Amino acid sequence: MTIGIDIDGVLTDLEHYIATSGKKYTEENHLGFDDTMGVNSIYGFLCKEDSNRFWDQYWEVYARTVKVRDQASIVIQKLRDDGNKIIIITARTYDSQIVKDGINRQKNMEKLIVKWLNQNHIVYDKIVFSNLNKLRDCLDHQIDVMIEDSVSNMESLKNDMRILCFDAKYNRYYMDNQVQRVYSWKEIYDIIHNI
Repeated sequence: MTIGIDIDGVLTDLEHYIATSGKKYTEENHLGFDDTMGVNSIYGFLCKEDSNRFWDQYWEVYARTVKVRDQASIVIQKLRDDGNKIIIITARTYDSQIVKDGINRQKNMEKLIVKWLNQNHIVYDKIVFSNLNKLRDCLDHQIDVMIEDSVSNMESLKNDMRILCFDAKYNRYYMDNQVQRVYSWKEIYDIIHNI
């Protein structure tokens, strides 16, 4: 089986990072922040400009220092040992923060991603730097199961492969009987192991 794995929100706990670093940043800069996550932005910032300022300052810090989710590296190794192919599929390099002041930082971010994966012992057969819509890349790599947190990606992928939705406040409203919600990497292993 070929398993596709997103990074932000799946391998990382993006929600926790924003709840701590984002809130601290907004307090230090006297900006608005919404702990309920979701009024104007999944990131909790009350306006897009505040969100952009935060990411302008912290995007590379996040890429270097964000912690991997509990059990992710162990479970992915077990899935690979079971004979599954692991494809990391990320759209991080297509984020608006990559092009800043007219400079494209895509290659630098790609290197940071690979380094972070290695430092956190995430094994994989291939990494795909996708665009914001991952459908073509998932089809090209014959993904059987995609582990994702983005509602727009789940919506575009659900008819072509099995989708495991990593639970977060920002995707909790999304309910679809073609998408299975998961809460931990142990649960992901149990589901995939029993397919």
